Amino acid sequence: MGKEGGLKIQKKIGYSLLELLVTLGIIGILLSLLFVGFSYVQEKQNTKQALIEMAVLQTGIISYEADFGNYPNCPEKICTPGECLFLSMLGFHNAEGNLELPPYPTTLPVELFGFDRAKLDTAEIPELSHNDGDSLKLWLAQTLEQDPSFLDPWGNEYQYEYPRQDDAGGYRIYSLGPDGKTGDKFSKDDLFPD
Repeated sequence: MGKEGGLKIQKKIGYSLLELLVTLGIIGILLSLLFVGFSYVQEKQNTKQALIEMAVLQTGIISYEADFGNYPNCPEKICTPGECLFLSMLGFHNAEGNLELPPYPTTLPVELFGFDRAKLDTAEIPELSHNDGDSLKLWLAQTLEQDPSFLDPWGNEYQYEYPRQDDAGGYRIYSLGPDGKTGDKFSKDDLFPD
């Protein structure tokens, strides 16, 4: 058998630049869809967790009011509202808003927020008055290895109002949501418990 017209047919080896770019483009699109889907699921999980945590805090606040006849408060305004809520829920604030040392027992499951009451050795609590509340907050921060406040899944402190700023009765608790801000332009993502 002879050569047919002297033409050689070569097999194509490898991929062309166009084929590689198309493949990389498809992979990029799939990864972006995966990222968007993951972000959506994560945001839904964070929202659900925030609502659960606020429900737990509401239960704690209602129990506190039933036990002491008043909502957590700091009449001397030494504590921020978030610190007041935290100190009250962990048993360090009494009904008058004064420090309670050693702390009274609490039924709030603070483990949900990453706090371990077993770490709180009452023998190590510094001797102080309410005016020295910063010492207690510093001791709590060092003992618990985080700030003495309840944080939402986005790392923002839950907002606690008592008395409420809108002059309605009772208290209010809410999350600033993913943007960590509130107000006219930012309140769309604020979360309020049911």
